Amino acid sequence: MIRTYLSFFTLALLFLMFTDEKTEASSQKVSLTLPNGATYYGEVKNNKPHGKGTMRWGPSKVYSGEWYHGQRSGTGKYISDKLPEDMKIVYEGEWRNDRPNGTGIRSESNPDLEFHVISKGIFKDHDLLSGYTVMQSMDILWFEYRNGNTLLEFSVSDQEQANELMQSELARGRIQLLNYYKRDKSTPDYKGFAYANEMEDYGSSISEGVYRTGDYGVMELYTGLNQRFEDEEYYRVENYKNGRLVSAREVPENGRFAGIVQGKINNKKHVLQPYIGEFSKLLKDIENESEPEGCSNSSTSVCGTFPIQFE
Repeated sequence: MIRTYLSFFTLALLFLMFTDEKTEASSQKVSLTLPNGATYYGEVKNNKPHGKGTMRWGPSKVYSGEWYHGQRSGTGKYISDKLPEDMKIVYEGEWRNDRPNGTGIRSESNPDLEFHVISKGIFKDHDLLSGYTVMQSMDILWFEYRNGNTLLEFSVSDQEQANELMQSELARGRIQLLNYYKRDKSTPDYKGFAYANEMEDYGSSISEGVYRTGDYGVMELYTGLNQRFEDEEYYRVENYKNGRLVSAREVPENGRFAGIVQGKINNKKHVLQPYIGEFSKLLKDIENESEPEGCSNSSTSVCGTFPIQFE
C-alpha cells in the first residue's frame, strides 16, 4: 500500500514538474528573425512563435496576438498598410491555421479614393461566411447581410439617405436597390425579390419568385416574373420556369415604370428593420475612420506591443 502511494506521488510530482517546464519554456519572450525576413518578439516554443507575441513583415505589415506552433491561432489583430493602390487592411478577431477563422471584424480603406468597406461576423479563411458588410465607394453606400439561409442587400445614393434609414425613418430614406432572398427549407431554392430603381430608368427592374445561386454566388431568377425597363416607350415582362424563359412581352411604359419600382421598394422596406442596428454601427465606424497613420503615432494595441515605424 505504501509502495503504491509512493509510486503515485512520484508520478504526480513528475507530471507537475513537466507541466511547469512546458509553461516556463513557452512563456519566455525572445526576438526571432525568420528565414523569410519577418521579425518576431514574444513567447516561443521549440524556437517558434507560441503563446502571445508580435510579428512584422517589413515596415507595413504586423500581427499581434496569439500563436500556436508558429501559426496565428487564437485571437489577434493584423494590419497591412500601404498596399498597392494605398489600400489599408485591418482584421481583428479569431484566427486558426494562420488565417482569419471565427468571429472578427475586417476593414479595407483608401481615403484618397473615398473607398471604405467593413465586415463583421464569422470568417472562414479570410472570407466572411456570415454577418454584416457596409461599403462606401464615392457617394454610393452598399449594405449586405448574409448567413446560410438569408441574403439581404440594399444601397442608397448618398450619406443623407443612409442616415435617414439608420435613424429608422424608413419611409423617407430613398433606396436605389433592395434584394432579399430566404432559403426554402433544405432545398437550393431561395424565395424573395430583387428591385433596382435607377435615376435615369435604365437599369430599373423588378423580379420576384424563386432564385438559385449562379456563377460567382450571384442570385439568378429560377421561377418567377422579371420586369425591366426596355427603352423610352416599353418595359419588358419575362416569365421564367425552372431556369428557362417561357414567355416575354413588351408593355407600354407611359412614364410609370419608375413609380412601379419605387412602390415595390417602399412596400418591402420593413425587411430591413431587424438589421438596421448593426448596419448603423458599422456605418459610424466608417464615418469615424481617419487617414491611415504611421504606427509610431498610433494607439493601437499592435503598435503598443511592438512599436513599428511605417514608411
